[in-house]
Amino acid sequence: MSTQPHQSSRIPQRPRVVFVMGAGRSGSTVLDLFLGQHPLVQSAGELCNFVHDGWIERRLCSCGQRISECELWSRVTEIWKKRSQVDLETYEELRCRVEHRRSVLWQMFSRPSPEQVHLGKDVRGNFLTYAQWTAGLYQAICEVTEKSVIVDSSKNAARGLALVLMAERLDLIELHLVHLVRDVRGFAWSAKKSFPADERAGIPQDIQGLPAWRSAVAWVFVNGIADFVRRRHETSRSLVLRYEDFVSAPAPVVLQLAGFIAIPPGPWMEVLRSEKPLEPGHIVAGNRLRMQRHIRLRPDVEWQSKLSFAEKMLIWLLAGWKARSYGYRYRPVSGLDHFAPVMSSASGHPLAGPHFLLSRDQQSTESSPVSESAQP
Repeated sequence: MSTQPHQSSRIPQRPRVVFVMGAGRSGSTVLDLFLGQHPLVQSAGELCNFVHDGWIERRLCSCGQRISECELWSRVTEIWKKRSQVDLETYEELRCRVEHRRSVLWQMFSRPSPEQVHLGKDVRGNFLTYAQWTAGLYQAICEVTEKSVIVDSSKNAARGLALVLMAERLDLIELHLVHLVRDVRGFAWSAKKSFPADERAGIPQDIQGLPAWRSAVAWVFVNGIADFVRRRHETSRSLVLRYEDFVSAPAPVVLQLAGFIAIPPGPWMEVLRSEKPLEPGHIVAGNRLRMQRHIRLRPDVEWQSKLSFAEKMLIWLLAGWKARSYGYRYRPVSGLDHFAPVMSSASGHPLAGPHFLLSRDQQSTESSPVSESAQP
């Protein structure tokens, strides 16, 4: 990989961004990893956390290095600072205002112009500063990687709306918006799991599981906001994608995504045909799966046996009306809901894990292979 800034002829003047939006635990990291196997696409993970995770908390990139020490991200930051004159502390403050304050979200929905979005008198800079610096980060990634498409799987709907304004009102980026949806019961089962902190496993802090009812309410709320955001963007550049369709029958989804982003599907189809392990690349933040040694794509059915009947009923009563709008149904068909199997091999498609296992980890892995399902 070249880390020298070079204006390749294939790099557009405006950064081309594929933004993956939706609820957490919905497979965005897996989708991000897969899209990054294309030579024109750079997987970046949750770029909303780039400054916080990389330069404040000094967490790990999926390559195994600290983000602040990773060759790629160090070069990106150097160019970003030089070209955009960005101050990281100020940018993080602006980003938190834009992406986490409901009052700002409402302004982005209701105000006719981005210039009218106010972030508060006590903050240095304004929405235009945030927009220009965010576009500058995407452009720096394009320059360093020499890729024409950046995948940002931040999921945050407020960030998605800000990107819509940046694309349609300010003409700073070319935005392709992917609203990724997972069956609410699969989401609830994933959100129910608890994990102790383990940085090398991609879990920087303890994760406490959520009760089923709370997951269902959160799923409805987040996807409802995402629906509103998607409708604000031009139809030809916004897409609803079900996670189950992607892991169960990836080929037609890959063809759809290639047409949507307007790049040739050949490299992705070759990955599916060859079943070669996928490179983990440089994902700055995301689901713990980005750090696992092996991941396999397979239909999302674990929730069917793990959730109790009462939990399934409660989840569907709270969120079924919304789930039906995405094509989900209450009763599974043939044990696999209504989704086709991923491929002829029962094991599914393997995704590679990190290249940075310590010697003792390598020994234990050789004696006992690790496998993770691509179910967040």
